[in-house]
Amino acid sequence: MKKILFTFIITVTLGLAVFLTIKSLSEPCLAPGELPDLYIHEAEVADYDPASFKERRQRIMDQLVGTALVVSASAGEDFYYLSGFDEYQGLVVLLPEDPKPFQMFVTPRNPADAMWVGERHGTEGAMEKFKADTAYVMEDLKDILPQLFSRHDKIFLHSRDTRIRETLENWQRETGQSFVFHEADSLIHEQRVIKDDWEIGQLKQAVAVTGKAHSWIMKTMAPGQHEYEVQADIEYIFGKNGMTPGFASIVGSGPNATILHHIRNDRKINDGELLLVDIGAASRGRYTADITRTYPVNGQFTPEQRTIYDLVYKASETGMKKMKPGFKMLDCNHAANRVLVHGLYQLGLIPDTTVWWQKRFYIQHRVNHYIGLNVHDVGDYGFDPVQRDEHILTPEIRGRELKPGMVMTMEPGLYLQENRLDYLHELFGHLATKEELDEFARQVRPVYEKYAGIGVRIEDNVLITEDGNIILSEHLPKTSEEIEASMRR
Repeated sequence: MKKILFTFIITVTLGLAVFLTIKSLSEPCLAPGELPDLYIHEAEVADYDPASFKERRQRIMDQLVGTALVVSASAGEDFYYLSGFDEYQGLVVLLPEDPKPFQMFVTPRNPADAMWVGERHGTEGAMEKFKADTAYVMEDLKDILPQLFSRHDKIFLHSRDTRIRETLENWQRETGQSFVFHEADSLIHEQRVIKDDWEIGQLKQAVAVTGKAHSWIMKTMAPGQHEYEVQADIEYIFGKNGMTPGFASIVGSGPNATILHHIRNDRKINDGELLLVDIGAASRGRYTADITRTYPVNGQFTPEQRTIYDLVYKASETGMKKMKPGFKMLDCNHAANRVLVHGLYQLGLIPDTTVWWQKRFYIQHRVNHYIGLNVHDVGDYGFDPVQRDEHILTPEIRGRELKPGMVMTMEPGLYLQENRLDYLHELFGHLATKEELDEFARQVRPVYEKYAGIGVRIEDNVLITEDGNIILSEHLPKTSEEIEASMRR
């Protein structure tokens, strides 16, 4: 009997050891300060490229004949775009017809300040690293800046620092020099729409690291976690790759997946729910990705979740076909929305597809925006992006033409928020009668309650090329089957 018991114990022990060994090999094991190589991205593009910054300054100066441009560090991303300068105080001056066309004003090096904030670049660094033709200290601004503009009657100015404008206006009054200020932000923003090779490389790196964070949480998320724990895992991957969040991470579980910009991330994640994860790493060159995936927390979509997910996926694939030269900015949006509307009609969630407000009840946003130095990067769209009611469901509004070098998102979504039908009168009472709204609610409520609480968004980052597009995030699982398979491994 003892021999049998001993044999049983040995067999169980060996079996458990084998099981644990296999489990340890198949699942990521996170030791302090360590991360599997799979989740580390090898940098391929330098953090700073002087030639790229010089080329973009030249493109701006080609449009400044007879004028000058001054941009202060208070302009944020636009100042960085022209200089690559990474201090909070400074000034870029572009003088196309001057022997020294690129000049800077910077904070001087100071040993006392270095103790508190670290060593500054100073005038030497502005010229040596950032390739300014000459550089001055900020203290000399009032004496030197007006002299630089003495031969100009028009100045493009981009600064939130009122002291710059005041300096020039005071000098204008004192000398009688006549010149006119023009805002420079639109001039720079139009340049930022088309990314150069270095910028594209930065975005590719940011997308790669964001993808690694998505891959990591697919392996580690589990019912019982809190949203902030998933967020911590995501931003740990960013940090281990030397990057930071490009925007507040959105980790929405269950009903929070129906909130487009849910950033509290404080809810406990339950079995059987969806987890919507909208995140973006910012590269060391400051360019940010923006990728969303929606996951079944337990690794398996319910039939209702799969229905909505697959509809959003189909919209994404349809819209993607129109993200290439020859189409306009909103063509992909209208194509994706037609798929969503038709699918909702087939499910019984839209009784009449000719009624604008019935479609608007479900369609919350357009499917694309620029990405770059900002997650919603600057530049003209050919329509007012703030006025959603005017453009997201109006096929006649198409926006500007798509051009090679644009980088943008493709992000259709459906958000069936619980109790949203109860707010029909507040939402659309100005567009329909009480009877029409009540009849809509009566017809769709039985179906709506079946899907209530489901929120799905699928977002990819897309580079427009000469003959089509490159989906920078295409390496990530996207179909419902791919996601389930990835979460099983």
